[in-house]
Amino acid sequence: MKINVHCLVVRTALALVAGASLGAAPLRAADDIENLFRMGRAAYYKGDLEQAHQLLSMVEAQNPRHQETRILLADVRMKLRATGTSLKKKYQGVMISRIEFADVTLQEALEGLRALSKNASGGQVVPNFIVTDTKVAGNKVSLNLTDVPLTTAIDYVARVAGARASYDQHAVMFTSAAGG
Repeated sequence: MKINVHCLVVRTALALVAGASLGAAPLRAADDIENLFRMGRAAYYKGDLEQAHQLLSMVEAQNPRHQETRILLADVRMKLRATGTSLKKKYQGVMISRIEFADVTLQEALEGLRALSKNASGGQVVPNFIVTDTKVAGNKVSLNLTDVPLTTAIDYVARVAGARASYDQHAVMFTSAAGG
């Protein structure tokens, strides 16, 4: 059984909000709202605009005057409107039937993902990848996956290469996982 991490995070957030609205102590409710905000902010900085929108909207519903939430939500909404649909959502719809990488560089793995995605989508989705840290570009990747969404494949490739993938408006950015 596949577990959708995005749904799990949103369910956890809903449980936090439900606990806060069922008469929990005011201090506890404030803590829950702050935790929701932190999760939403983290999703925003990771480039997961849908998750950020859902979490920050829950914070806004509980505390419409939370200034940082209002600022981030305005930016999220603007970016989502600008793209019509987010890059991550678009890439998530592409199912890759088989990935076999053996001791290839991150750059080669990304070229492979680009070709696999193009084939899997009938030429409709050709992902844009940008490696911003030259140190991770040459890191080796070995990976065997079957029947995975492109977003999952991107996450695995990034982790195996010691990189971090974040979704920008037009490309997936790869940086050092160490924060470099």
